[in-house]
Amino acid sequence: MSDVRVIGAGLSGLATAWYLSQIGAGVHVIEASARPGGLLQTQQLKEGLVESAARAFTSSERVDALFAAAGVDACQTLPESRRRFIFRNGRPRRWPLTPIETIGAAARAASAWVRRDLKPHASESVAVWGQRVAGPAATTWLIAPALQGIYATSPDVLSAAAIFGRGRSSSRGPLVAPRGGMGELTDRLHAVLRARGVTFSFETPVERLDTSVPTVICTNAPVAARLIAPYAPTLSAAIGGIRMVSLIVVTTFFERSEDDWRGLGVLFPRSSGVQALGVLCNTDMFPERGTLRSETWIYGDLSASALPQPDGILEWVREDRARVTGRRDAPIASHVTPQIESLPVYDTAVIDAQASLADLPARIALAGNYLGRLGVSKLLDGAWDAAKRITGERQSAAA
Repeated sequence: MSDVRVIGAGLSGLATAWYLSQIGAGVHVIEASARPGGLLQTQQLKEGLVESAARAFTSSERVDALFAAAGVDACQTLPESRRRFIFRNGRPRRWPLTPIETIGAAARAASAWVRRDLKPHASESVAVWGQRVAGPAATTWLIAPALQGIYATSPDVLSAAAIFGRGRSSSRGPLVAPRGGMGELTDRLHAVLRARGVTFSFETPVERLDTSVPTVICTNAPVAARLIAPYAPTLSAAIGGIRMVSLIVVTTFFERSEDDWRGLGVLFPRSSGVQALGVLCNTDMFPERGTLRSETWIYGDLSASALPQPDGILEWVREDRARVTGRRDAPIASHVTPQIESLPVYDTAVIDAQASLADLPARIALAGNYLGRLGVSKLLDGAWDAAKRITGERQSAAA
């Protein structure tokens, strides 16, 4: 029997297995689907590379070490990616506020700083917090679209404390990506783990835990809540209360035009008339992403039924792109990836789950994006913490 069991072979599960193997634990990974990687899948179409979910890491020592362990070449962002836009009054703008709005936002923030009232209050939404510390214009045209682009949720729903509270500081390193896409990293990491003696079982859903084996659960929130219910009912209820956002990600390929905006991407405030949360220009982000112009349009909603079927989403893209570019170019190719209930909503339920983690038995650890760490780089930190917890408890028991 393996020393440690890891449930889930997405990035969290693979990284946890890697950290466990580094300290000499025997590891068995169990995955419900037919392949590793979870949401991180890469397809190489003849028009260019297509990512199903995240496409880059924020560089850190932990990220660099994992790339090296997997034998993956990391590529840096292109100079064009420094240009980032928010859509207002019919065009993408690098700074969406007017001079008067900028002065007003700075004055309000300075006043909050003097009063030592910048930190979010316990029950404040991001919208309420933004209005208090930066004013309505900055909230509508800057804070809201920026956070919608990350969390795929309205600022009226997002908890300011969950996002800006203690321990939520964001990484500031440059973006890096596997040269062959995110799927290259997960596939190579899977191969390296197998070479190190880690065993895998695919197409094997787990219905209940075997508590005689130390286990790290690296699944989404609903599955984790179900698995820990018999052993940590308070924590299970808290995690089960976390709502999930559904996304549709559409990668399209166009002929290049001199009129194209150039940069990392454009975010869309809800009042802009554009239905997408944002659009990324893949060929302005990283090298070797194709000779055509590759764009990824991202749509999200708390209700999956509010999003159109995959064939209908292309009409949304055409309408949104016409608003941004003023043109109705026909795509040369497109690829649609539905992600049903893929991201946790960072509201007060996330805070409740964190407060209930002490309910978790010693032989169980959790790793996932519902624990206050969103983004693939943060998932590695969570995997490291889970590996430390489970092996520390195991070694203490052995001693």
